[in-house]
Amino acid sequence: MRRDWLSRLVIVIDRYMRRRLGIWEFSDDPDCILRVGIARSRWRVSLSDGTILQPGETIGMIHAWNERIPPIPPGGADLGWARELRRRLVRSFQLLAQATRQDPRLQTIRGFGGPGILHFSPAILRLLERLGIETCELPPFTFRDRIEEQVNRIWTWLMRRTFNPVSVEDRGLDILSRRFYWISREKLLQMYSEERSE
Repeated sequence: MRRDWLSRLVIVIDRYMRRRLGIWEFSDDPDCILRVGIARSRWRVSLSDGTILQPGETIGMIHAWNERIPPIPPGGADLGWARELRRRLVRSFQLLAQATRQDPRLQTIRGFGGPGILHFSPAILRLLERLGIETCELPPFTFRDRIEEQVNRIWTWLMRRTFNPVSVEDRGLDILSRRFYWISREKLLQMYSEERSE
């Protein structure tokens, strides 16, 4: 795919930021479309399975592996695209469950998630729920939060423009919103240990 100067710049910055933030590919499986990093939670989070994550606790941050997200067809997202996305997400969570057992960096992590900027359409929210992901809206409380949210919205739009341009054709920043997404280690292993997964 031929890229313009802005897309090439986004790719360079993305690589730099992944190194700086310690985000890594936890699997080399070609169907894996997620990466992971380590961070400290800024929030107290109570999950439906009883897991409570405390401020300052080490958490796993799930990131999209943008180069591997299935490209949206020129006619827009269709049923075939949605099925392929779901298949790759299920496989990615199976691989993450495996990594939580094998990678020393993830063996003490009790929860994966954090703030995410997405187009949280009803269909996406239903998909996340079926995948075991809990989402909630939290308003920005501080000036820093508001600035951070706007910067992240711009960056997410630029990433989508670079790696999946159809997803932002004729669309502005208003399609993107900030929600918090979480899955506990216990739920991840319960749903996605390979012997239990579909």
